[in-house]
Amino acid sequence: MKQLNWFFALGALILAGCSTGNSNSEKVVREKGIPVKVSEIGKSINNTDHMYIGTIEESFSVPLSFLVTGTAEKVLVDEGQMVKKGQLLAVLNSESYQNMYQVALSKAKQAEDAYNRLEPMYKKGSLPEIKYVEIKTGLEQAHSLASISEKNLNDCNLYAPADGIVGRRTIEPGMSIIPGNPVFQLVKIDKVNVKIPIPENEISGIQKGQEAYVKVSALGDRHFEGEVTEVGVLSNPLSHTYNIKVVLNNPDKLLKPGMVCKVNISNPSLEERIVIPMSAVQVGKNNSKYVFIANPSSNKITTKIVELGPIASNGVVVNNGLSNGDLLVTEGYQKINENSTIKIIK
Repeated sequence: MKQLNWFFALGALILAGCSTGNSNSEKVVREKGIPVKVSEIGKSINNTDHMYIGTIEESFSVPLSFLVTGTAEKVLVDEGQMVKKGQLLAVLNSESYQNMYQVALSKAKQAEDAYNRLEPMYKKGSLPEIKYVEIKTGLEQAHSLASISEKNLNDCNLYAPADGIVGRRTIEPGMSIIPGNPVFQLVKIDKVNVKIPIPENEISGIQKGQEAYVKVSALGDRHFEGEVTEVGVLSNPLSHTYNIKVVLNNPDKLLKPGMVCKVNISNPSLEERIVIPMSAVQVGKNNSKYVFIANPSSNKITTKIVELGPIASNGVVVNNGLSNGDLLVTEGYQKINENSTIKIIK
């Protein structure tokens, strides 16, 4: 029994010693400070290109339609086919228009014959003026009807108004065609536009002529260079973004309308702002953002509320809350809070 009591006493002494050791270790850490790494705040002048998501669009697009009704007889081009200005694209059955044109020509010839026979009589005074005016008006109307019939006959043929590519075809032989209903979409992609929505708090930093670098994932992340050619002035009422346009040369026609791309635009308005690592930003109550600032003279920590701006390629822009020379805690912030004692390490 005495031996058993001796073992219990020995165990208690060991536990007490361990507890004292842990307490002393924690006390040493508190006295010496929690190790942290810091970075001195300064205005960043590099790596502030901002990335946006854009969509490639054709530089020229026009819908093509017939001006007369009829039945499609021939369709001479396919989607994706390159065409030249003046090239015949499709033909309507023109039999009825040909007949109407022949009738109009016959009536015009009759009117001319009547006019040629009666005009000398009018000049001699043997034909009343009212009859002469009637004959002359009939001749003019007959010529007008012949011109209209000829135009309708010619409009049975649809030609390309410019060089381009048939981007869309919605006509097949035998289809009934309605005037004004597009049957082809003619596009140009020797140059393409990239349409990019820009947030309202960043649009002031975008100007015409700025360089843009475009990466297209559909082409194996191939890069293209262009420049900003248009900056929108009307915002989207839902997203509060402004559209800008970047023009890219596309001689090999690799870029296709509808492709999604990433666009980096050098934004001068961001080049003299404070940029910090996103990982150093903490989230407080009401979704407020703050960071830990080290004070080397007291080895203490304070917090500063920050107002964040856009994301940059090397971090996040800070609009307000920090000053040049502040020592931002970039490592070890997980173990500290305000008024913690710290030890700055390199």
